[in-house]
Amino acid sequence: MTVRITKPEFNLREKLTELDYSQVPYEKMPAGSIIQVKQKVITDRYSESVPAGNAGPYGNIVSSETISPRFNDSKILIMMNLNIGSSHDGNVSVTLHRNGTVISGAIGASPGSRTPVTATEFTSNANRQAQMNVTYFDSPASTSVQTYGFKFSTAENGTISVYLNRDNNFGGTYHNQVPISTITLIEIAQ
Repeated sequence: MTVRITKPEFNLREKLTELDYSQVPYEKMPAGSIIQVKQKVITDRYSESVPAGNAGPYGNIVSSETISPRFNDSKILIMMNLNIGSSHDGNVSVTLHRNGTVISGAIGASPGSRTPVTATEFTSNANRQAQMNVTYFDSPASTSVQTYGFKFSTAENGTISVYLNRDNNFGGTYHNQVPISTITLIEIAQ
């Protein structure tokens, strides 16, 4: 006696066209994959007077962007491109903050009376701007909304005005350029 077994016909090509290649589920993404990107383009101008001898971040959060990580173990790559100016020649610095608090790993060690900052740039002329770039890899260990921003500080002896997206003069001629600054947040799968 002969037994015949038949299987339903299977068309591999048809099955491949049914797959959704446009999106891999987040849970299946390998380590190093980009989960999401958020960017804030700052077109407004900002100014603040920073008093002499301030011992760290001064004043208000200048600007910020938020991100809600999808996973608790995700890393956030923070990139800031800031166009700064000041009223005097000297160092203008920023400190990186998460949820209103300085990120301790994102500032230098503080030996003695030195001020720990995330980045610093020398502004060599009150009528010129400088570009400051900040890159930091953070581990918020949370899926709650994370707000990343920065504050100004200086290392000068007198009160100094610091600016974002403008210089001290900010006249009305073609010599006075009006740039943008950006804050970019990238969630990276681990």
